[in-house]
Amino acid sequence: MFSQKEFIAASRQFVCVRLESYESEEHQKMVRKFLGGSFANTAFAILAPDGETQLSRSGRSPHVLLGRRGRTEDAAPAEVIQELTRIAANYQPKGNASEATLPDFHTTRQALNVAAGDQRLLVLTVASGRSLLMAKTTLRTVLNDSELIGRFHHDFAEKESAPEWTKLLEGEKETSGFLVIAPDSFGLKGKVMAQLPLTASVDILKNTLIAKNKIYSNETERTNYSEHVREGRQKKVYFPNAMPYGEDRDGDGVIDKRAERGPRR
Repeated sequence: MFSQKEFIAASRQFVCVRLESYESEEHQKMVRKFLGGSFANTAFAILAPDGETQLSRSGRSPHVLLGRRGRTEDAAPAEVIQELTRIAANYQPKGNASEATLPDFHTTRQALNVAAGDQRLLVLTVASGRSLLMAKTTLRTVLNDSELIGRFHHDFAEKESAPEWTKLLEGEKETSGFLVIAPDSFGLKGKVMAQLPLTASVDILKNTLIAKNKIYSNETERTNYSEHVREGRQKKVYFPNAMPYGEDRDGDGVIDKRAERGPRR
């Protein structure tokens, strides 16, 4: 459902927040709040602009909007999209793209992993001080462009933390600027496809992203989930999480033993 053009169009009427449930204790607490004290790797709810008032039931998928539970393929996407549109019609958006909050992961390691999972390029902005403010202005325009929005993941890094993120990347890399990175299939390493100075214009950055995304799309085969998991197991690929892996279905505050199968692959 999430990949359907109609669902994406409907979601543009909302501020979409992706909780990082295995990277943040704070985010895990939010998931537990939505799921009545239990914990799972996904949760869904719609909140009012105050960020507190729930406008929908909460559960594992958007189908809770219809009062249904279960797997996403068991419900009608068109009905969910219709309900999203109905809720959005009650609120008049304020502000504009120039004021948008820019995506930023807990770590570049995590950003690479998520980019690999979604099969998207990662834009890594390395900046600090006044150059960071200038970069944000450029990024807000570029990443919210109709041709680019939703097609890339983005992360910030600082020049001072270069020893931490540069070891994840192959190829030549500068310790400041905009880096366009292609993650490997498991998101453990990345290859620098392009790098631009922080002074790059909106048009230059936009055109570079469009060109590199075209190359990446043409060269990257769509991942088959079951084959991907099997390959990861064979190669003993593990991604250590900041939080314990697994789910707490009974809500006792402890990860269920049956889910303790090691880190995500």
